[in-house]
Amino acid sequence: METVRKTITADNNGAKAGRIAAAVVLFMIVEQLYFHLALIYLIQGIVLGSLYGLLGVALILIYRTNRIVNFAAAAIGAIPAIFALLLDVQGKLPYLATVPIVLIGGPLFGALVDRFVMRRFAKSPRLITTVVTLGVAQGLAAFGFFIPIWLGAKAGQIPYVPTPWENIKITDAHGKPLLTGNEVAAVFTVVVLAIALAAFLRYTRIGIALRASAENADRASLLGIPVKQVGMFAWMIAGLFGAVAIFVQAPLIGVPNDATLGLDTLLYGLAAAMVARMERISVALLAGMGVGVIVFGSITREGDNNLASALMLVLILLALMLQRGAMSRAYDTGVSTWQSVKHFRPIPAELRNVREVVIARSVLYTLTAIIVLGAPFVLRKPDLNQLVVLPIFGIVAVSLVVLTGWAGQISLGQFGLVGIGAAAAGGLVANHNIDFFAAMAIGIGAGVLAAVIIGLPAVRIQGLYLAVTTLAFGFAVQKYILNRNYWIGRHLLPNGLSAHLERPVLYGRFNLDNNRTFYFLCLIFMGFAVLAANAFRRNRSGRVVIAARDNQRGAPAYGINIVRTRLAAFAVSGGIAGMAGVLLAYAQHNVIPGSYDVVGSLLVFLAVVIGGITSIPAAVSGAILTEASVLFGPRLDPLLGSSITAILPLLLTGPLLVLNLYFYPGGSAENFFAYRDRFLRWVAAKHDILVPSLVADRRVEEQTDDDVITQAEQHVESVDTFDVHETAGR
Repeated sequence: METVRKTITADNNGAKAGRIAAAVVLFMIVEQLYFHLALIYLIQGIVLGSLYGLLGVALILIYRTNRIVNFAAAAIGAIPAIFALLLDVQGKLPYLATVPIVLIGGPLFGALVDRFVMRRFAKSPRLITTVVTLGVAQGLAAFGFFIPIWLGAKAGQIPYVPTPWENIKITDAHGKPLLTGNEVAAVFTVVVLAIALAAFLRYTRIGIALRASAENADRASLLGIPVKQVGMFAWMIAGLFGAVAIFVQAPLIGVPNDATLGLDTLLYGLAAAMVARMERISVALLAGMGVGVIVFGSITREGDNNLASALMLVLILLALMLQRGAMSRAYDTGVSTWQSVKHFRPIPAELRNVREVVIARSVLYTLTAIIVLGAPFVLRKPDLNQLVVLPIFGIVAVSLVVLTGWAGQISLGQFGLVGIGAAAAGGLVANHNIDFFAAMAIGIGAGVLAAVIIGLPAVRIQGLYLAVTTLAFGFAVQKYILNRNYWIGRHLLPNGLSAHLERPVLYGRFNLDNNRTFYFLCLIFMGFAVLAANAFRRNRSGRVVIAARDNQRGAPAYGINIVRTRLAAFAVSGGIAGMAGVLLAYAQHNVIPGSYDVVGSLLVFLAVVIGGITSIPAAVSGAILTEASVLFGPRLDPLLGSSITAILPLLLTGPLLVLNLYFYPGGSAENFFAYRDRFLRWVAAKHDILVPSLVADRRVEEQTDDDVITQAEQHVESVDTFDVHETAGR
């Protein structure tokens, strides 16, 4: 029997190896037909891609133990690696002498992140925990901002990194270098780490425990496996791999400017991990090499990596669609939802007309109106050009509430939809001077169409994987669709480089070229977006969207069509985002690709989470305040210093995000509504009004674990007594 089992295992392994070999051969054939890479560039792509593969392995290790996509995978190892490299470059410390810093610092940072951050969210839904990793990456980026300053490196400098083997070269028959010492060192490091990891997972007790907990953490815990310690080892290994990848990559491409390594690197690592189904380490290394080849092919063909970044969307979609069954099982566990994020009820009907409540609402609305309507009259005229952007970010926040807060579909590339709306309408306005409202309709329609196209894979790809897909979509829009070097960009974007998208005069009276007038117009459209979202939420469509989000398996039993429901949420969100895109194009008098980048998408997403992802007022407030810190933060330089204001957005969306989600999973709105309900209870008690919802909430909040246990014991005793009497009666 054992012989038969071994034979079957060997046959399966042989079949898998054959499929992998066939995929590699097919990839190389397609790559050569399209890119025509010379041997030297092919080798360089494989070398660089092996380091992307290491990052993919780090992503897989965390996914296999925590079932989350770790967007901080690159940032964890970046801090010790950048510190060691700058000691070499700036401090003149020998390259090999800094190796211990990397080998110790990488695992140390991984352990610290797991111990002091991730364990605090062990019981949280996986989507929220994944958002926390984004906050960790932002926080580490803020910390890494100061390392070059402390070591005397100039801002924006990418120094040359000397190594002991840099002069070693392998040349071809014509004397041209095919392989350098730095490339050999990189490949050697990847091979050694891969072999060491395979041996660790196979032959050590902690490695076997890691594999067991990856299959089923609850069952592993019942078997006596210390799951928390095993999880920490996974984070330590991930930190080590990230640090080593950066350290050996630096002699090839230079020292990174910041601890995030650039989102391109994270995208390439994610692509490698997705091809490997977030589980096969060897496939991730090979996929990373393939990604590196694509990157070098893009550079040699187009002169930059823009095409490669766009192709990652195609690669990720293909990988996920082909592996749909395996990818959806993790989502079925029921912990990948937003169920712990609270929905905030309106003021109870019993109290709406009470004098104290009416006065409080009037004061709140009056203060908000004074700030919003008075801002353009208080700020200086040069600042009005930046002020008009704030309500546009509020509109983007509304679109995120619909898609993420209510539909539960994480979108890390929302500005991609904004960019589609801007490009579709902006080019027509600039080149053909079409009517303002026609441009608005076209932008909204383009946003709806693009969102539905992106939403189609969401029928099969959900939660964490859709987050990766939308991130890749954001890159594709920024670097390919909004790029004049490619066919789509040339035909969509305004002709020329100068700003010539003119704002019209509406109804012959309202000159939108006046920033104050345009600001009030943007406020009106933000109001339209809020009304549209609220109308969607109140109707059956909004209710079934939330039902499908909370229980996608049970919803069809009540006649809910999951496909139509999700696509409806995407369409509404895309239309609102397209509206924001048209307004932003008018605000800038042009369609500027850099205004629709992935960094902006991440920033507004995290800002919305801080405010409250399920509450429109809270989400809008979070997005506007965060963007205001970016636009007007430099004014605080004399008070805080230029270094602090430069990283203020990172601090807001990093440490503040993590702390906020720990205490208030529903965002800052949860704290606000808690105080509101406390005030409403006081009003109800003062006027002796019974409000059942407030009474029930308070009883739940005040109930302790001991009370729950006592009630359970009493229930069991009552059941036992009933059974005894019933038996005696019979």
